[in-house]
Amino acid sequence: MVQKATFGRAEKLKSRKAIDALFVQGRSVAYFPIRVKYVVLPITEEAKTVQAGFTVSKKHFKRAVHRNRIKRLLREAYRLQKAPLLQLLASQKKCAQLFFIYTDKQLPDYATVSGAMAQCMHSLQNSHPA
Repeated sequence: MVQKATFGRAEKLKSRKAIDALFVQGRSVAYFPIRVKYVVLPITEEAKTVQAGFTVSKKHFKRAVHRNRIKRLLREAYRLQKAPLLQLLASQKKCAQLFFIYTDKQLPDYATVSGAMAQCMHSLQNSHPA
């Protein structure tokens, strides 16, 4: 059965406590222009799935319309490329919290974001502790 490529409410990392813990304990992977902070956890009642958050610097992009466009590109690239990572973590009975940070100072096109996201996802699949 083919899994739908969605990004629903349960997959969004929103908890301030979880985000703060992620930045304290998490590891980092970077492929310009994206940096990913991540932590891999065992599956629990609270954490059953992979959760992801996205951010863009207000310092580099003063206009909210530009920040929102970049976040939309990041979410779309993640949504289309997350399936292999989800399958790997599910087979190992693990879940993860990911936080994607856009680090460039220029507005990107989708091809740039998608390529960097593919590299980040490949690195996450190969580097996380099993």
